[in-house]
Amino acid sequence: MVQSPVQHVTVADVLADVITARVDRVFGLIGNGNVDLISTLTSARFPFTSMRHEVAAVTAADAYYRATGKLAVATATYGAGFTNMATGLAEARLARIPMVVIVGDAPTTGRRPFDIDQQTVTFGLNIPVLTINEQNVAEVANRAFDMASDGQEPVVVMIPHDLSDATVTDEPAPRTYEPIARPEVSDEQIHTLAQALASAERPLILTGGGVVRSDTGSLAKILGDTVGAVFMHSLTAAKVTGSPHSLGIAGGFTPEYRLPAVRAADMVLILGATSNNFQTRKGTLFGTDNIYRIDLNATWNLTLPQATTVFGELTDVLPRLLQAVEALDPQPSTYRDQVADLCGIDTLDQEPFYGADDRLNPRHVAAQLNTILPQNRQIVVDGGHFMSWFGERVDLPDPASFVGVGTAFQSIGLGFGSAVGASIGSPEKFTVCVSGDGGGQMALADLATFIETTDHGAVIIINDAAYGAEIHQYAAVGADPTAMVLPQMDFAAIGEAMGATGITVDTLEDLEAFGDWLKRGTGVAMVNINVSTEFAHSALAPGATG
Repeated sequence: MVQSPVQHVTVADVLADVITARVDRVFGLIGNGNVDLISTLTSARFPFTSMRHEVAAVTAADAYYRATGKLAVATATYGAGFTNMATGLAEARLARIPMVVIVGDAPTTGRRPFDIDQQTVTFGLNIPVLTINEQNVAEVANRAFDMASDGQEPVVVMIPHDLSDATVTDEPAPRTYEPIARPEVSDEQIHTLAQALASAERPLILTGGGVVRSDTGSLAKILGDTVGAVFMHSLTAAKVTGSPHSLGIAGGFTPEYRLPAVRAADMVLILGATSNNFQTRKGTLFGTDNIYRIDLNATWNLTLPQATTVFGELTDVLPRLLQAVEALDPQPSTYRDQVADLCGIDTLDQEPFYGADDRLNPRHVAAQLNTILPQNRQIVVDGGHFMSWFGERVDLPDPASFVGVGTAFQSIGLGFGSAVGASIGSPEKFTVCVSGDGGGQMALADLATFIETTDHGAVIIINDAAYGAEIHQYAAVGADPTAMVLPQMDFAAIGEAMGATGITVDTLEDLEAFGDWLKRGTGVAMVNINVSTEFAHSALAPGATG
């Protein structure tokens, strides 16, 4: 057991022991409410990453899980430290990211003038909360980790301020946790799915993060091969099936020229993927209402109300579904043979390289970066208009190589903090953090953290001197753009001030300097790429369906 300098076992000691046994990384920012815990961990040389802003503690733990599949702990103090975490917590909840978040709380004697009702705030985020005392530290802490893993969600553990250094008065209780009861899928539901797949002339299977987490990619591929389905994947499930018969990434990230082939599908089966605006191109991705989903939760079916959802575990449903389909002895679809003819023409070569303002076309920038960036890349994106260009033009080597913290909650400003978690989780990969100038300014607090913790990586700022998404959605239809425009910011200079190598890109030829740095550089490059607001991705344009 980790012992404090005082010769008694404290709440912080026991909590630190549970953390040490359950995870290998804590991200946090120290304060009055968690100083005893962090001090206990760091004095024992436990891996602790000190963030600059509390929301980044959550987003780093989030990205760490997305990059590695391993839980981490995020920690902050009470009050402002806790409320600063709220956006990251909402994102983790919606994205189904398990983590344990340990925060200080008001003392047991009652709230002080600067305390708030943190439990009510946490419940409002639809996140479970547990509070420890001198008698239940080990039991509650272990239960939090069990709940997070089992429920695929963040769990908040609160430490009343007067108990952090209190003496534990009982032996640790045995771990008692009743796993969540999973929904049972009937044979009739399986048969309905099998009939829909086997009878489709052009079946399409969309795989998501649930397939990655349940390790059912090979089953999904066999199922698709049995009926001759074409595949697509979500942002977090690149190449999870390994099938050559794929139309690539789904939603607002799908290149326009592939949309006719996608919309030709007459049956769609969505496996473990959310149905939010990004994923479904605001509900316009598919050309059929013959849509089925297999998932554990209805909350994320936001844009496809016509879909029939089967609630169940992929590890249970997919083997049974495959067996049911094989029993029907279907004739494989010819959809795969039709795809090339159904696709349109990629018009990238016909698009201008620059706008009328002489700033770069972001689609060409993304395509060029795809050839420059190292193959062992992991792409961490902040929220923003630029995401669509990178989604459609930058290849990913594996499902864990795209980390998009903020996409579920539609937030910007979470990129730099999440890049820290991804970089620490997968140091063998070249971590590329892509942000816009708006989100980048919002997240500046943890740019230094990323630079400090990354041996070789890059921050790419797609700089249009504006909130680009708002320009293309609202200014384009008459809203006053005054508040949408930002001053031109020199992120290369900002990066240099924090210890990075600054690179400014005004032309495609300037990207060669970044390419040269990649071949010889170490540390982090801060690449400021000035792009034009003239180019709107079709998925974002108002009223457009691609």
